[in-house]
Amino acid sequence: MTIEFPPPRPQIQDRLEAGDVTLGRIMPARSRRMKAHEVLIKAGEPHGEIYRLTSGWLARSRTLSDGRQQIIMVFLPGDLLGLKTMLFDRQPDSIQCLAPATLQILDHGQALELARTDPDVSLRFMWQLAEDERRLHNWVICLGRGNAVERIATLMLDFRGRLLQAGMAEGDSFNLPLTQEQLGEHLGLTIVHVNRILRRLREAGILTVNRGLVEIHDVDALSLYAAPMQDIFERESKSFGGGLSNGASFT
Repeated sequence: MTIEFPPPRPQIQDRLEAGDVTLGRIMPARSRRMKAHEVLIKAGEPHGEIYRLTSGWLARSRTLSDGRQQIIMVFLPGDLLGLKTMLFDRQPDSIQCLAPATLQILDHGQALELARTDPDVSLRFMWQLAEDERRLHNWVICLGRGNAVERIATLMLDFRGRLLQAGMAEGDSFNLPLTQEQLGEHLGLTIVHVNRILRRLREAGILTVNRGLVEIHDVDALSLYAAPMQDIFERESKSFGGGLSNGASFT
């Protein structure tokens, strides 16, 4: 795996890739196939494994006492996940399959030993934790300051960029295994609001979401809405929208 986004410091590029090669040699020894809606990690329960997602989509979520759910993060192929099991014996949130998935598995004890004995693997773990934090920081900004169209545009370009870099998307279309209800749970919007914005984007000739397929018809227009919510790395990357930096109003 070539680690290109966000661009790492030149002096750690080779080390990150060496750590990834080591994990790629060890982790395939154990794998797991999962069905849509299957739970990988249950909130509050002991867990002792970390994973690399090789196919499919997963989501980290938290369910409140009254049944409301917030999808916190969506994992896509290539992501390492569950790294906090090296630090905590229980996890505060659940991780569940959104679509059939295949994962490689590494026991937390073995991961800790690798981190102790192989500085490149340790650095690769640090990189994934930093990347998760970067994405979460962006999403906090989006939920706190973004309007509905900015949130949807940012999310769709995030999926597009990450899938392109993982070699899991072609051009400007990709499969999206989230329902409008799940999109709302991630975006902090009602289903009605999600539907309304998607319809307006479709009518404007910018974006179509139909039966699990996303088609971006005008990347530049979508990027104008997303740019205020994106960080410096995303605004500079063509995969995430072409590097446009000006925001747009949606009327």
